Amino acid sequence: MDMKKLGTGLTGLSFLIIVIGLFLTIRIASGYEASISPSLYLVYGCMIVAGGAAIIFGLVQLLTNLKKNMSLLIGIIGFIVLAFICYSIASNDITGYEDITATTSQLSGAGLMLMYVLVVGAVFLAIIGEVVRIFK
Repeated sequence: MDMKKLGTGLTGLSFLIIVIGLFLTIRIASGYEASISPSLYLVYGCMIVAGGAAIIFGLVQLLTNLKKNMSLLIGIIGFIVLAFICYSIASNDITGYEDITATTSQLSGAGLMLMYVLVVGAVFLAIIGEVVRIFK
């Protein structure tokens, strides 16, 4: 497909979404509250399409320049391994809580542990970077 035609089509689609969003906004502002639900569905749809396009285009760029993006690939694999280790270590104890499941508890613990490890790592690397910069 010609890139100019694709660009024109995407511009037209963007314009159509803007017009529909403007129409729904005007209806909501003028008191037609029944337009809230279609507006939310429009936003959900746009978010899903944009997120999917970002993931697909990112993967295409990653895979077409695999040798150039090897450090990124290593970083992603390292993050996945670290997340798996944090999930394996996390406790699924729900003693005293009736409104959450063991899986939810374990996922929350894993997320917190992963955040702690990444924050400590970022602070450590920032300190190392400053020390190296001082001696240069």
